[in-house]
Amino acid sequence: MSDDTPLLSLPLILPAQAQKHVTHNEALRLLDLIVQLAVIDRTRTTPPALPAEGDRHIVASPATGLWEGQDGKIAAFWGGAWAFLTPQAGWLARVIDEDATLAYSGGAWVAAETPPETLPRLGIATSADAVNRIAVSSPASLFDNAGAGHQIKVNKAAPADTGSLLFQTAFSGRAEMGLTGSDSFAIRVSGDGTGFATALTADPTTASITLPEGLSAAPLILRDPADAAKRASIDITTLSAGSQRSYTLPNISTELAGLSGIQTFSGSKTFSGSFTVSTATATFGSSIGNATYGLGSGSTGSGNSKTVNIGTGGAAGSTTTLTLGPNHASATGSTTIQGTTVTLGPTVTQFDMGTASARSAVLGIGGATADTANRLSVESPGVLLTHSGAGVETTINKATPTDAAQISFKSNFSTRAQFGLMGNDDLSLSVSGNGTIFHPVLMAEGSTGRLTLSQPVILQGLAADPASPAEGMIWHNANTDQIFAHVGGLTHRLDSQQNIPTLTPPTGELILSTVGAGGGALGTLAGAAGRMDLFPFQPRADLTVDRLMLNCTTAVAGALARIVVYASDALGRPDGLILETGDIDLATTGAKSATVSLALRQGRTLWLGLRHSATATTSTWPLAATPDVNGGTAPATTARKVLRRTLAWGSAAPTNWGFASTEINAAAAPAIWLRMA
Repeated sequence: MSDDTPLLSLPLILPAQAQKHVTHNEALRLLDLIVQLAVIDRTRTTPPALPAEGDRHIVASPATGLWEGQDGKIAAFWGGAWAFLTPQAGWLARVIDEDATLAYSGGAWVAAETPPETLPRLGIATSADAVNRIAVSSPASLFDNAGAGHQIKVNKAAPADTGSLLFQTAFSGRAEMGLTGSDSFAIRVSGDGTGFATALTADPTTASITLPEGLSAAPLILRDPADAAKRASIDITTLSAGSQRSYTLPNISTELAGLSGIQTFSGSKTFSGSFTVSTATATFGSSIGNATYGLGSGSTGSGNSKTVNIGTGGAAGSTTTLTLGPNHASATGSTTIQGTTVTLGPTVTQFDMGTASARSAVLGIGGATADTANRLSVESPGVLLTHSGAGVETTINKATPTDAAQISFKSNFSTRAQFGLMGNDDLSLSVSGNGTIFHPVLMAEGSTGRLTLSQPVILQGLAADPASPAEGMIWHNANTDQIFAHVGGLTHRLDSQQNIPTLTPPTGELILSTVGAGGGALGTLAGAAGRMDLFPFQPRADLTVDRLMLNCTTAVAGALARIVVYASDALGRPDGLILETGDIDLATTGAKSATVSLALRQGRTLWLGLRHSATATTSTWPLAATPDVNGGTAPATTARKVLRRTLAWGSAAPTNWGFASTEINAAAAPAIWLRMA
């Protein structure tokens, strides 16, 4: 079996392994670097001059310096050194300075697809704006409900407003369908996007349909939906320009004759030749009682065809009006068109239904095919529901609370996100990577409005704290790596850092590395070759330090010292090395210093330490001025203040301390001062 895990290469603890904590801590370190991966940037080819512990970057190409040869890898600053992680296919990384998410694919970092992040506007594959608050760029849009009904509403404020669907070419209107300036349903068309002609209107009271521009067909073919071979053709192309004709069709295949003057027919009449009416007015079927009239209603033999032309002879510039049904407001009636196909000719520019409601069992738009499940199917680069100035509402209604009323977002008809009322009346959002297993993201409880987030929330880091935070605001300062909340007019830290009263001196003055409650005179302690003493220190404010200092009380020729600073782990124990100073000469007495660059955060435990090469004596803090060090398996009768370890002077300080309770010692902590930058 491999010593590492197959995916993240985490070291495994082996049977009978010594110092298991080292392997365990290394695995935790790798997890800390990889999980919830967020990098500062991806444009650097060399490391920053002053990285903070935990900083992560995507190494840009061509990398140089300490990053040479690490192109495309994750560079993480840990324990005072750079570690490099090789990304695997499918890894995601948030780039903080770009506010973007990347995915590792094909050996490179590329932009990752993300779900929509705002609700006041929704742009799907395009940008929404203040007018088009929902905008979709897609080959098709599908509004679906399985088994419990489905309805899309376009609502306007007043009758004089417009509530319609506008069809555009290159964002220039070509057709409009809906309530345009009145409560009559209308279909309007335009050749240039400016001037619109009404093709059809439907009266809202009578449901009567008006075709203001007429019905154009050459010829108009009527087909019987039950018999594909049964059809009738109406051709008016022989009419003279500007003429208008009215016809009553007989129930036979025939040609209409023209009769001049006033003619009255009683009983059945059969015309075997041409029949022409040349007068300006001709009326067929003028009975005021029960009557039945037919035009082209004769039986057509199997395999034969029938063409009926009505008003087709209009010349250029003429107007032909074809009226079917009663035109009195209180009269009723119906118009039935038989056949499998009804075609509007190429000259039809507008289909106006007035105020009538249009009803269809299924409707496919833009070449889409609707079915019993998707009763409205739209194939289009976009679907735009718009209302200018008075609001717009789209309603998705379900039958019972246990049904679903939702919007499903799909990739190649495989669902990737669901948003709506899913099996209850709470508003929910869930996502899926494969269209089968869905993961809940958020839920807004319908009865209380309470919002539940099902997954951890990532606060995007800000470069600085807000100048005037709003009441209740929570934010993450990426520069200081701290979380804040503004409550009751005050800003509070939320990451376990307490506000402890302290005096922060100005630049150039010193801070004592004490946190105890007692004072008193400083002590002294002679060094020993190779000895290291560490003690905990917790800043009471954010500090920027440019020097670390100690006080030599008894000098020894050739004696040297170094000051070390360690971070702490989750249990407060020394962990990764932050810095080790250069050699400090203890061949003479007095204050000694080493130049450093440290940014210390309030309330975060550090471990300061002193290494000796010889027996020179330095000052120590009073026992009551530093914290007691906990640990061990038996009660200690003397308060213990330091961790003591022996390490050959020529060796570098350990990169990771590796805590052992046997190193706890009762010696006083070395006195170390910090100078403010």
